[in-house]
Amino acid sequence: MSSIITLTLPGEIMFARLASQTASSLADLVIGENREESAKRKFCHAFELAVSEAVTNSVTHAEEFDAPQMLTVTFEFEPRQLTVSVRDANPPFSIDKSAPDIESYPVHGFGLKIIREIMDQFTYRRDGDANIITMSKSL
Repeated sequence: MSSIITLTLPGEIMFARLASQTASSLADLVIGENREESAKRKFCHAFELAVSEAVTNSVTHAEEFDAPQMLTVTFEFEPRQLTVSVRDANPPFSIDKSAPDIESYPVHGFGLKIIREIMDQFTYRRDGDANIITMSKSL
């Protein structure tokens, strides 16, 4: 049986932490007490980091608009998997761009690379005027 929690947040950086904290709490809930502490920390940290990167990207690009945009973060949790979708009304973007050269010490541009590396599944789609990033992490 799965459960769903949805947050609708203003597209402002101060609300990104709320999504990250929710991700951390849900990861902790899903992994439960039956895991070794280091595996539990690794799972929780990876899920929280991926959500933080996706929401921060959404908020950062929303700042390009004159009016604040709303974003929706939907968590679906099952006994052995967590899935999160981040939906915003920002312009479409390409997920095929490569990450910047690390040797040039860039400040931005690694979010999608990080997400792809630490999550088990990652998809991007455009639905009407919305971007939807969906990511899953399994135990």
